[in-house]
Amino acid sequence: MDNSKSTISSDQSPSPSTKLNPSLLIGGGVAIVLLCACLFSSLGLGLWFGGESEPALADEAVADEAEGREEKAIGSTANQEHRNIEAVADMPQEADTSDVNASAPEISPFNFALKTTDKGEPIEPTASFEAGVTQIHAVFEYANLTQDNIWTQVWYHDGNEVMNSSQPWLEDESGLYDYLITANGDPIPAGQWALEFYIDGELQTAGSLMIEESDDISSTAELPSLDDLPRVYRMAYTKWDGEKHNLFVGDTNGSREQYVLRGGAGPSWSKDGGYLFFYGEEGVDQQYVNGAHYPLPGVSNGVIRLDASPLPTGFAQMQLYQGHGWNDGTARWANVAPDGTMIAYDGDRGGGRRIYFLGTAANQQFRYEIIGEQADWSPDGKKIVYRSGRNNQVGIWISNREDSGHTRITTGGTDSFPAWSPDGETIAFSRDAGGNVDIYTVNIDGSDLKRLTETVGHDTLPTFAPNGDIIFRTARSGTWEIWKMKGDGSGPTRIVGNAPVGPEWSFSRLGVLR
Repeated sequence: MDNSKSTISSDQSPSPSTKLNPSLLIGGGVAIVLLCACLFSSLGLGLWFGGESEPALADEAVADEAEGREEKAIGSTANQEHRNIEAVADMPQEADTSDVNASAPEISPFNFALKTTDKGEPIEPTASFEAGVTQIHAVFEYANLTQDNIWTQVWYHDGNEVMNSSQPWLEDESGLYDYLITANGDPIPAGQWALEFYIDGELQTAGSLMIEESDDISSTAELPSLDDLPRVYRMAYTKWDGEKHNLFVGDTNGSREQYVLRGGAGPSWSKDGGYLFFYGEEGVDQQYVNGAHYPLPGVSNGVIRLDASPLPTGFAQMQLYQGHGWNDGTARWANVAPDGTMIAYDGDRGGGRRIYFLGTAANQQFRYEIIGEQADWSPDGKKIVYRSGRNNQVGIWISNREDSGHTRITTGGTDSFPAWSPDGETIAFSRDAGGNVDIYTVNIDGSDLKRLTETVGHDTLPTFAPNGDIIFRTARSGTWEIWKMKGDGSGPTRIVGNAPVGPEWSFSRLGVLR
């Protein structure tokens, strides 16, 4: 049934069938924001630096001061677990780290330079730079690092901490790393910059550089607050392979993508990023990759919880949990409450779709249910917004989670996939208007209806990022992709260029870590 022709009865609402603690922006390996822009690191080159340039330019005073600040470093992070894989077939391989574990991680002092060779070696390293410089290379050697290590970068400007960001180490075990500091084409602000690198909470190296003041005082820019800096968030999503939904985790800037498993749909993050909830399709407990069989015992089709801290890089590392009553094979997605105590999903146990609630505590059950489907939580977790035809009135509804206080906020028979904004004031949803599905917003009292998209090809399945951006599915290019835009519809940007949607869209809802 096409979304444009979807209708809802009073007790059944069929779905369409066609169709910190946020982190700073990360691109490549890591990113730093110095001036209303992102500082992107380059990829680790994995090459041995054999040049004869001067060693580290980190002064001892900075290094000594850094040790005193060591406790400020983030020793671990569940919100930035990323790994870029070349193919699904690579995912199950378990690396032999016995030799690596026998040696402690090592990072050399930094060599700062304006340019590097094609092998990533610094050219004329220095610790002082003229005003107006737009990018600087921080080159260092490293050894004995694996994906089990958490890498933390801490930046200071004129003695004030301006960024503290962590992620797993994602490069080779040893080699040369060209860490590119930029301001997106703008001049890096003048002053003293200090950089500290920690591995698993232990300071490994520190360095500092000076950018001279400009003679043109008017060009001096003020540093933005962290709240004004661009952000990137973890995103869970699916790709339909013609039979099953393949579950992936990436970033909302499209810089990372990691395959998780086959047969996982409608994902949702716990608030701290420690767990990823999803609907496991039939056969999810039997994974096959290139003819190899990887059984996942203890789960069946239904709602499943995955330990995501850290996100497993192989089936042998995967910890799955399925509580009592979670194995409802009619579910299509899972949505965990902001406080982590409840999971909502829609199922059909006879008599049409209803929204059911599971407790995340062992054997915790809730008896109330709501006539409808495609639910999302309010930021305080006390209400849900959903699609329904209850009381013979179709549209988007808001109710208390215990099935009371019902309010209809739209009247469209094709209105689908509502999502609640982080500030609690707005609902985004998709609507079929003349044979094409587009995204709209409306206030929680039903006022100020706005159409945000109007492109050839469907735009649907919206969800909000913590900064108010809307992440959504679109077929505007002729194939299904994942895009983002501002909350007012401006600035549409592609995130994932190939993300097929299955015949029933509910399975393809997105999960963004809030």
